[in-house]
Amino acid sequence: MKNIGIDIVKLERFRDFLGDRKKYGRILSEKEIAVFERFASEKRRLEYLAGRFAAKEAVIKATSGLGRSFSFSDLSVLNDEKGAPYLDAQVFNDLEILLSISHTDTDAVAIALVK
Repeated sequence: MKNIGIDIVKLERFRDFLGDRKKYGRILSEKEIAVFERFASEKRRLEYLAGRFAAKEAVIKATSGLGRSFSFSDLSVLNDEKGAPYLDAQVFNDLEILLSISHTDTDAVAIALVK
């Protein structure tokens, strides 16, 4: 199966999530929370949270039709040693999914490609 998904979100949509672990815990996995909570900058936290949300939405779109059940917190979007995002998720271990995330001052966008 080859497929692609894309998502774009406004950063501002997630501002109310920043100080509420219960809210950002619905989006982020425990691995991602460990990274998120190390950021001192509110702007960087906002970019990270919105970017992870967009990436997970893009993955959902790219894998639609596979009939797999999971929640956002089951997916971890981490960064390799060069800073490139990758998907860490047991539900998709049998697929190669490439990710790209980008930000502007107001938006985050992500693309997921199932190879």
